[in-house]
Amino acid sequence: MTAAPTPPPALEESSTLAHFVRAMERMILAAVGAMLAGLLVTGSTEWGRYGSLAAAVALVGMSHRLQQDSAIRAARLLVMGIWIAVSVNLMIYAGVYSATVMIYPFLIAASGWILGRRWLRGVTVSTLLLITAVAWLDASGLWKPTPRAHPLLVWAELSALIFIMAFLTVWARRVLTDGRDRALSLSRALELQVAQVAARERQLVQLMDNMPAGVASFDADSRLRKCNQRYADLFAAGVDELQGQLMMDYVPKAQMGPLMPMWNKALAGSPQTYRRQNVHRITGARTWLDASLKPEFEGDRVVGLYVLLVDITDKVRAETELKALNDELEVRVAKRTAELAQAMDKLNESRDELIRSQAKAGLSAMVASVSHELSTPVGNSVLVASSLADITRQLQQQVEGNILKRSALLEHNKALGEGCHMLLRNLERVDTLLKNFKQVSADQASEQRRSFDLSEVVRGVVASLAPSLKSQSHRIELSVPPDILMDSLPGPLGQVLINLINNAYLHAFAPGQAGVLSIRAALRGTYVHMVVEDNGKGMEQEVLLKIFEPFFSTRIGEGGTGLGMSIVDSIVRKTLGGSIQVRSVVGAGTSFEIILPMAAPAYDANV
Repeated sequence: MTAAPTPPPALEESSTLAHFVRAMERMILAAVGAMLAGLLVTGSTEWGRYGSLAAAVALVGMSHRLQQDSAIRAARLLVMGIWIAVSVNLMIYAGVYSATVMIYPFLIAASGWILGRRWLRGVTVSTLLLITAVAWLDASGLWKPTPRAHPLLVWAELSALIFIMAFLTVWARRVLTDGRDRALSLSRALELQVAQVAARERQLVQLMDNMPAGVASFDADSRLRKCNQRYADLFAAGVDELQGQLMMDYVPKAQMGPLMPMWNKALAGSPQTYRRQNVHRITGARTWLDASLKPEFEGDRVVGLYVLLVDITDKVRAETELKALNDELEVRVAKRTAELAQAMDKLNESRDELIRSQAKAGLSAMVASVSHELSTPVGNSVLVASSLADITRQLQQQVEGNILKRSALLEHNKALGEGCHMLLRNLERVDTLLKNFKQVSADQASEQRRSFDLSEVVRGVVASLAPSLKSQSHRIELSVPPDILMDSLPGPLGQVLINLINNAYLHAFAPGQAGVLSIRAALRGTYVHMVVEDNGKGMEQEVLLKIFEPFFSTRIGEGGTGLGMSIVDSIVRKTLGGSIQVRSVVGAGTSFEIILPMAAPAYDANV
């Protein structure tokens, strides 16, 4: 959009004035030169005329120096100086008959054109008074001017004056032409600006009529100045019908009560926003409006209001429906939450049952293993007892037949001694197996809290697993110092160790590898740090991230259920109140670090 045209600068600040002053200085110097030539040619000895020429040159110098600061001041100096010089020359020489009288019209024109009306009136009146006085004095005989100058000198003066007047005429024409061109340019710019204003007015009207909201403008007396059709439609009226009316003349009285407090605050200078219901005057249709009142300021004074009314009936209806849906959703969520809570309780019960089942399954496997292990010493004991019975029976027969010899008695006694020793060794083996099994099975079955030595529990678990593990070439190394006394649950702790040992024997080692599984423990403050580590094949990162997830196993269908590590994690964290972390490097092995408190938190096995 074109900006409004800029008015021409003041004459005293324009470059045209500076150019005119410089040209006048050159014209004066040229006239001085012509007059000096005339004086020299005529051989004049009127030194006053030479002095006038010197004064003119000095005047030009002063004007040129002053022009550097202000062209208008230089112009004033030239006009005033030339007028004084001409007036002095008029009074000294030839009076009203002097050729310099022709300079006065030039000075009057220049002062009016350049310096304004004051200077025009001043120079004109002064010139008329001076000429009148000189003419009256000459006519009355009170003052007689000197004889006229030489014709050549007069010619020089007249030529200079004619040249100066011609310059003034050309300059005036150029200024007038420039002024005319500027006026035409301003006229065209004004026409363009008027057309642009009219176009903006049309665009504003179209914008207001096409806005999806009611827009209105009021004065400080609440009189409607302008509005669009949507605003008028809210009150069942036309735009022309509403414009000029007071707001309270067409707004229903029932709606004025809640509206006026907001309206008065806006007229006091505070913008307002509110929501109200509008009732159509003819149809009675109810709509919801979001209203915005913005004050119009002129300085610190409110001179009007701008009103924006947005129909939000659909939005309010949608909000109502959404609220109803939210209420219904909250009911559904509450119901679903209760169902999920029940499902979670059942899941927890299933998990605990699964843990107990896993423990029972481990215990059953342990029973089978111990039974198999007991079969050898028990069978040997039976065989030895049978042999001892035969020896005793033979000895009895020999005694009764009185055929017992001393050598035979010694032989029977030796056989009885060896048999008794063998029988005792097998029975001790049975006793050891039964003691280990009794303690481990009691802990596994009862899940009762008690004080125990960690070393004894770990060694007991390993001993109870030894019969089932001896078929493989791997070995278990223990580094658990004695006298680490814990107040915890040895049964769940044993289950953790059983699962970790079985998991290592099942997954950790490659076929044919004679692996080493180490179990270490150390006391650190009030916590026990246990490490179960193997030197097997390790795990990939994706397997490591899922190792504690239920039903995750790399050997599903090959003996793995995917529950062992999940049960380990659950027992360590929830039952024993500790934490477990796993680290693994492919090709280097896996390490489980378990941190347990010396005193386990309160635990209810029935929960």
